[in-house]
Amino acid sequence: MIHFLEKLSGTREYDIINGLDAVYGVIEERETAWKAASRVSCTNNCGTCCVAFEPDVLECEALYLALWLIENEPAAARAIRDRTYPMERKDNTSGCFLYDPDNPYHCTVYGGRCLICRLFGYTGSRGKDGNIRWKPCRFLPDLVLSARLPSLSHRQYEAEELRQLFDELPPVMSDSMEQALLISPDASGRTWPLREILPEAIQRMQFILLYNASNDTDPDRSTPESA
Repeated sequence: MIHFLEKLSGTREYDIINGLDAVYGVIEERETAWKAASRVSCTNNCGTCCVAFEPDVLECEALYLALWLIENEPAAARAIRDRTYPMERKDNTSGCFLYDPDNPYHCTVYGGRCLICRLFGYTGSRGKDGNIRWKPCRFLPDLVLSARLPSLSHRQYEAEELRQLFDELPPVMSDSMEQALLISPDASGRTWPLREILPEAIQRMQFILLYNASNDTDPDRSTPESA
């Protein structure tokens, strides 16, 4: 939960971010159960999926990340808003600008990361018959998969086999995506490149926070720095 969320009370943005926070909570709960059952998780210091990829995001994702940055990384939020933040990396100009190759955790906005970043590697999909299927992340080393019991390989596993192996099914990526789309149906599922929409989302969040604070009669209520 983002603590600054309460400062948006009474706004459309509050409903959007609060709704997405609930979706993120369900994802975390389901993925925790799946990791425990499958005993498959990302290897330490990997981040390979972020190296050459930057997501296109829904409005709700951009607003959530914007508010998270304002609360947790205010200097970065201001730099991204003002477009003085480095939007290209020295190691890879086509990848996510929020990825840090020199940081062992790599993602600089992990707590506010976007939907696909939360889903990749720990979710399955549905076949034409609607049944859940799962394939291990392609970036997981073969040795990691073969070392677990029972051993796994880079192939697709169907629902019945997954139940036999793990007595559990993974969360489904498309299900979470559909839940996110329902949060702001007026946006019609439109997405934007992260580096294009995030500066505008930060500016929008800062304006609403300041507007709400100026109309607040509580003198002890803190106001996020915007300049």
